[in-house]
Amino acid sequence: MSDWQKYEQANHYLNEGLIRREPRPEGAKPRKRREWMECFLPHLNHPEQAYPAVQVAGTSGKGSVAVMVAEILRAAGVRTGLHVTPYLQLATEKLWVDGLYASAQQLHDLVEWIKPAAEACRGPWVPMHGMASVGICLEHFRREAVEVAVMETGVGGRNDITNVLRTEVALINNVGFDHLRTLGPTLEDIARHKAGIIKPGCRAVVLDGTAKYAAVRQARQVGAALRVLSEEQYWAEPMPERDGRIFFSFQGERLRLDRVPLGMVGRFQADNAALAAACAEELDPSGERIGQEAVVQGLRRARLPGRMERLPPGDGIPCSVLMDGAHNPDKLAAMLGALTKLRHRRLHVVFGGLGHRRPDQALERLGQVAQTLVLTEPQVYAKEPRPAGEAADAIGRKIYARLFTEPQPDAALDIALNEAAPEDLVLVTGSLYLCGQLRGRFFPPERVLQERKSWW
Repeated sequence: MSDWQKYEQANHYLNEGLIRREPRPEGAKPRKRREWMECFLPHLNHPEQAYPAVQVAGTSGKGSVAVMVAEILRAAGVRTGLHVTPYLQLATEKLWVDGLYASAQQLHDLVEWIKPAAEACRGPWVPMHGMASVGICLEHFRREAVEVAVMETGVGGRNDITNVLRTEVALINNVGFDHLRTLGPTLEDIARHKAGIIKPGCRAVVLDGTAKYAAVRQARQVGAALRVLSEEQYWAEPMPERDGRIFFSFQGERLRLDRVPLGMVGRFQADNAALAAACAEELDPSGERIGQEAVVQGLRRARLPGRMERLPPGDGIPCSVLMDGAHNPDKLAAMLGALTKLRHRRLHVVFGGLGHRRPDQALERLGQVAQTLVLTEPQVYAKEPRPAGEAADAIGRKIYARLFTEPQPDAALDIALNEAAPEDLVLVTGSLYLCGQLRGRFFPPERVLQERKSWW
């Protein structure tokens, strides 16, 4: 069996094999997702207890914060595991240890390991797909003997499947209006869910923004030490090359960072870098192991595929292509701000989202600054896309761009590329799943699996 066949077999079980299909009994009150996971972990011999963790929550930027922390730790020589969600191209992206994804054989072995417990515990209310995915991640980190696990929260925090860790440091970014059906309806409700990752005895860091007051209340309730980062402690300035990157400066409790060039694009990355730098201070107050040079190196090296990722022109690609999975209004607004710092003549946009999301105001803004807007439909297992025609009807009279609808993502990208000149920019945005699907044109998933990383 080839590596690709091993991967497909393992991933097929995680998806097709574990999606809930049984009818749910009427009148039954389900447990919270965290509670289901707590019941499942004894069947796995508690891999989450094998190492301390840094947990990251927030509406936007939590993946960027997580990879910055992981790269800082790696630069310091700390053996580190990183879990980000959702994955872009391959499920192995969630199983990152010291810069490399799990191999096809490792994923195959982990899935075979978890199958007996998954089959024994599944049921009409049990979110076994998510539980098994997190379970194999926790076990992979145990087998790889990581010293610290950096975990991005899935949805919310308080009741999330990942909220079962030996959390040493909890990091909370700002919150916005996303996942309203499960976390809302108010911003205060959402913030309370995010603050739920703060546990007794841990240390927590929160930005001085929309999540602060919920974090203060949670920290007081559980007896955790909380640190609030104010904007006076860090700042950003754009690089002269107009590629969207910034210099980052930070005045912390022991760190003094001056004009560090961040590896990730956008002014908003300063917030994420500040949380990551503060996390380094909380993990190692003396700086004996995580020194200033490791923080600088980690912040310079950190990047995520599909997050403000600029791909150069090439064979059949007349201009640069920017991929950014900006799937909610806050992310779209941040991305729109970053676009003004990128050198280009005309903008051509490919946009596709999932059915439950309606970021129409931000989409209208995109249509007002773009020359071309192509609406498409990301292909996602067990998730319905928003029909391209429906999105077109919602915004069609409020934009200036030439508007196309093309349900097939690859064909939609071809439309945008055919409209583009060498000095233009093509933007692929909306769902991260759309970015993952189209990124395969530049970085084939079979090669990602082979190399065990997203770039080479």
